[in-house]
Amino acid sequence: MIDYLNIEYIQYKDNTFEAKMNLTTFHSQPYGILHGGATIALGESAAGYASNQLLDNSQVAVGQNITANHMKTKNIEGYILAKGRLLHQGKTSHVWLIEMLDEKDELISVVTVTNAVINYNRV
Repeated sequence: MIDYLNIEYIQYKDNTFEAKMNLTTFHSQPYGILHGGATIALGESAAGYASNQLLDNSQVAVGQNITANHMKTKNIEGYILAKGRLLHQGKTSHVWLIEMLDEKDELISVVTVTNAVINYNRV
């Protein structure tokens, strides 16, 4: 999914993350603006990566719930930067709050991702 979405990087540090998605016509609605589903997929992918950094090899984080509020349209040019922070780290769930910003640092969307933590040997 990361390759298809054209996500350039995901960086995790100190219960925060940043991910950059370069926009192409793949991310577009028929009207030439960013598809909300692409924004949501960026949020879920980055939050899943970040949650898995918090877990040992006997567990894995999987998406359980996503809420998105799209504040502004974005033309298909430039990129979207996802900046996330951990709101809750429990034994069975993680909750991330993610701001989606454009290259002008304008807020495009706010996404909340809840990941379920399940037992699954990743080795």
